[in-house]
Amino acid sequence: MAASNAAISRSAPHIYISALPFAAKDSLVYQDFAPLLAGIVSVTTFGITRHGGRLITTLTGHEDKVNSVAYSPDGRTLASGSDDGTVRIWDTRSGEESIPPLQSNESKVLSVAFGSTGEHVACGGTGGVVHVWNAVTGRAVLPPLHGHSDWIRSVVFSPDGMLIASASDDKTVRLWSFETGLEVSVMKDHTDKVYAVAFSPDGRVVASGSKDKTICVWKSVARRSAGVPLTGLEDAIVCLGFSPDGKWLAAGAHNTREIGIWDLKSLQPTPVVIYNQATVTSLAFSPDGSMLVSSGLCDIRTWDPKTGQELPGLLLAGHSDWVTSVVFSPDGLLLASGSDDHTIKIWDMIHGVEEAVLPLQGHSDVVTSVAVSSEGTVIISGSNDRSVRVWSAFTGDAILQPLLGHGGRVLAVAISSDTRLIASASADQTVRIWDARTGGHIGEPLLGHSDEVNTVAFSPDAQWLASGSDDCSVHVWDVTTSQIALFGVHRCKGLVLAVKYSPDGLILAAGDRGGYVHLWWSGTSQQARVPLRAHYDGIHSISFSSDTRLIAAGTNDGVVRVWDIEYGHQRLILVAHLNVVRSVTYSPAGRYLVSASWDKSVRLWNAKTGNALSTLSGHGGGVRSTIFTPDEKSIISSAEDNTIHIWDVEAALSLQSQPEQHPIARLGSATLDNGWLVGPSGELLLWIPVEYRGHVLLPPCSMIIGSHHVVLGAENGLHWGDQWTACWRNHE
Repeated sequence: MAASNAAISRSAPHIYISALPFAAKDSLVYQDFAPLLAGIVSVTTFGITRHGGRLITTLTGHEDKVNSVAYSPDGRTLASGSDDGTVRIWDTRSGEESIPPLQSNESKVLSVAFGSTGEHVACGGTGGVVHVWNAVTGRAVLPPLHGHSDWIRSVVFSPDGMLIASASDDKTVRLWSFETGLEVSVMKDHTDKVYAVAFSPDGRVVASGSKDKTICVWKSVARRSAGVPLTGLEDAIVCLGFSPDGKWLAAGAHNTREIGIWDLKSLQPTPVVIYNQATVTSLAFSPDGSMLVSSGLCDIRTWDPKTGQELPGLLLAGHSDWVTSVVFSPDGLLLASGSDDHTIKIWDMIHGVEEAVLPLQGHSDVVTSVAVSSEGTVIISGSNDRSVRVWSAFTGDAILQPLLGHGGRVLAVAISSDTRLIASASADQTVRIWDARTGGHIGEPLLGHSDEVNTVAFSPDAQWLASGSDDCSVHVWDVTTSQIALFGVHRCKGLVLAVKYSPDGLILAAGDRGGYVHLWWSGTSQQARVPLRAHYDGIHSISFSSDTRLIAAGTNDGVVRVWDIEYGHQRLILVAHLNVVRSVTYSPAGRYLVSASWDKSVRLWNAKTGNALSTLSGHGGGVRSTIFTPDEKSIISSAEDNTIHIWDVEAALSLQSQPEQHPIARLGSATLDNGWLVGPSGELLLWIPVEYRGHVLLPPCSMIIGSHHVVLGAENGLHWGDQWTACWRNHE
């Protein structure tokens, strides 16, 4: 019930309407009250532990991203730092703030740490200053510590509390005396921003991790280097953690998702390298050293540090955005996590769900692109997790093992009209072609671009493959030879974000960040017409009408623009979204136009008149890609919430015209506003806990492909507004 505190505090009736349905079914609260109620929503989860499994409570109060959390040595207090510029001190027994928020005078607090007695707390942030307070009274115990010339990413006390270390974007680590507040040492061994600093448990060693991909190790007493910087990880070192016995040092790399472990006696890496499912943001050893915890996008994973194997049944999924910081309580019974979703969660690491609940198949990071086969039976997806996946459009099941080979994020996918080939474009500057039946590579990666490849498209006859890149070029590849065609390098005015062939195969179009739509005659280097100018900043998606007379573009200003290609004038201007339009697609028969945006919505339009037909709300993150199935009956979308949604077009249209036809239809026609499903008149229908947002299957969504999803039912009615008391059965 703790996760619904925000709902209950705003509207007390939602203790019955919202909190109870999401409570654990075997809890005493649910068992006592559920039989007394009628018409409450039913909740069925797939691929995720029941709500309330290991999650003990959710602390809310910060008004922006939570960047750092720290336990006091006695475990009774928790400190948190946020982009809202405050440090908050929480009583871990009550979940309440023990003192008013500490104002840091930093626009963002990036790191917090407790001293050895738990009486003092320090923070650093974007102002480049270290602040130290009494955590009981809230009074400053030292004047602000000035010395850094850029953001402070990490602060930590030495185990004896006598020193404070701070790591900064100014490429230095500084040591401060807690007694005097004076700077006692400046370590300048790094060549780039320093993101992390940590003391060994005995306080004799200081380690720092940097954007320069190295870890420097110093003897803290002598304040001199312990040897050559540690290397081996392939990206910026963003987090560090010593094992409790001081024998190992773990480090997490940024985009490569690696966790490396070093033997501090030999200063050599151990054979254990852990590959997280997403970018590693934070890590921590358990107090007994048996467990290493890492955080990333939306979840927390646990590992055996000796073998590198993930521990079963200990995937902690609940946050709805990046998990930025994790820390164990001193006794190891609890884990606290801070997140970009503005919350702090406390997890039970000992008790809770005994059996492992295996997640469903799904991407472990942002799903950047989707494509559908010409028969509508197969869905292709690409993701920041570097994989391409192939799904059944009927069941949502994976048809093939993940297609692996890219060394960077997969930014776009396409499937040929004969369904034989899959193409993928990546941040690793390559394009790959795969056999759609077996998932095997066809030939070597296509090399030619000098920067990230953002987009890829087959010609209708599958003879050509076009790719667009941040190098401001479009390359056209001969699919048979895997070579760039003789005419095949087209230059654009800006970074190329979208490419598309016309349905008749006669025109190749590209949209660039400069706001231009370029058009060439297919198979030539000749322009079909003067570029169309849409907007001054970025065209992310383009689509041709079925008769090739019109072209639509989605732009950074939240608008969809439609031109007549022959005459070059704009036919329609759709003020579509509150944020960047990332995708726009015509339906195969040309009746509809669909757009999607960072504002998390998908919108359906009449392609001829430009009238809005329906708004599809359900994704928990910005929507990156949309496409119609060939029969126009469904829309497929992918988003920042790691999921693929399939939407029923007929249901979407009927929901708009008859929002109260059925209770579940009313929920389906609602909009998600700050966690609430809100009805057409602003009535609060249902509170969705943060861990379920973006994973709730409601009409007109017919399927969710992801690691988990939640199905809501309202077969026995739905109560809201003044008639909410009808949920209470009339017992004598």
